[in-house]
Amino acid sequence: MTRDSETIMRTSLLIGFAVLLGACGAPSEAPTNVVGQTAAAETGPPSFALTPDQIQGRAIYDTMCWTCHGLSGRGDGPAVDAGSMAPPPTFHTQDFSRATTRELERRFGPLVNEADPGHPHMQYVRSLLKPENFSAALSFVPAISYPPEIPGSAIAGEALYSLRCVGCHGETGQGDGRTAASLVDMPPADFTTDSLLASKDWDRVYDRIREGGRKVHGSSMPPWGVVFTDAETWDLVAYLATFQPGLLSLPPWVD
Repeated sequence: MTRDSETIMRTSLLIGFAVLLGACGAPSEAPTNVVGQTAAAETGPPSFALTPDQIQGRAIYDTMCWTCHGLSGRGDGPAVDAGSMAPPPTFHTQDFSRATTRELERRFGPLVNEADPGHPHMQYVRSLLKPENFSAALSFVPAISYPPEIPGSAIAGEALYSLRCVGCHGETGQGDGRTAASLVDMPPADFTTDSLLASKDWDRVYDRIREGGRKVHGSSMPPWGVVFTDAETWDLVAYLATFQPGLLSLPPWVD
């Protein structure tokens, strides 16, 4: 056995192990009340509600693909962190966010071709899926990179919001969460009318989240910059922008 073939086999085994870990369940960080995961949330904000194929694709992505491509599609999954493979390309580019499923099938085709020994991980994943399910997973790629005008994933941001923000700001973003009434200095922001969001100054929205409310306007919002990574903060910015209709471009699957 040559050194190259040994490397390919070792990589395949490592990726296979990562996929099997993923198959035991979705990543623990992901909540259950996210778009497409429960009947109560399948509609989601109208700006990025998923199609039936994307709902199926998300289930596959959250089970198998996230181990390499990451929760937000940035190519930073645990298999990459473990050093078992080189980082795959980020999905947060126009090439992916505006691509149709057919275009993605053509792009990923060479990677899953058994004649290409350079991508054993993609070949292994493809071998586990029926063709229609692999296509469904590809249809989710533009969804995880939405919206293209913000360097974050609204769907990934929804998970963070449900975990950290919904208690004060509420499920609909109107500042009416369960703990909102207990705040004595000022009520939580209503994201459906927030003027900073309406200005589309995404850098300032990012800064407000990371700095917290006391430094900016005297509220009790904590400085989330000590909790969220830069990428997670952008995911949250992307999700908050969906609370006001018309701020973001429509995704390609609803054009």
